[in-house]
Amino acid sequence: MEKLKENSIHINGTIVACWPQYGEKEAVIDVTNTRNEFNNCYAVNNSVICFVADHEVYVTHYTREAIATLEEAGLVKKHFYVPFSNWDYPKYEKCKWEHLRELADESYYRNYERDSVQWCDEYGIGELSEDVMRRCFKIPRSGVPIKNPNYESTYYPACNEFYVDRAVIDKLGRYCVNNGVVVFVYRDGHTYVASGYWIIKELHRAGFKKSGLFVPFSNGEQITDSGLAAEWRRVSVGR
Repeated sequence: MEKLKENSIHINGTIVACWPQYGEKEAVIDVTNTRNEFNNCYAVNNSVICFVADHEVYVTHYTREAIATLEEAGLVKKHFYVPFSNWDYPKYEKCKWEHLRELADESYYRNYERDSVQWCDEYGIGELSEDVMRRCFKIPRSGVPIKNPNYESTYYPACNEFYVDRAVIDKLGRYCVNNGVVVFVYRDGHTYVASGYWIIKELHRAGFKKSGLFVPFSNGEQITDSGLAAEWRRVSVGR
């Protein structure tokens, strides 16, 4: 619980909030009533948690771990106003608030990977060897910038890589082929690309099934980021 408090914004009575969507409009938020009426309770709105412990008010970004900590401590979920849950942020602790958001985002990605693996375990999608995975190119969450003679674009992973929903489940353990390039969504929920047909037998052995995924780098596109281009060339050796 103490760690959760440290990873939260502590509101001691009042705090100044800013709303960027309204030209950085400022207002003073008073949580005195919340502190008095909702001790040992928490509320959630738009992926933000406000909780009251020992008559002190804290606000943090939603994570599974945070909710588990609150419930283990005996706090009860209620409905009350949640500061910083409508694009507003604490004026004098903006940097901390943004850092807490980054930490929360990382927890979502970790949960996404764990949930993906759990689903694949349940439905018979096996692992590929480390040697096979070293010969594959992972599409980063930030995407891969590309160009060809007709257009420029950015290729993103096949899945949202944020939470496992029906759309993700439909792609886990699936692969597709085009012009000698193979794309697949692995057990961790991430999208990988391999050069050459050699990997298809490995995918079949692990229980992957062919599907209609978009296949990056299979129509003469050039990767414009030098580091990513070098990585694609590395895994493409011997095609």
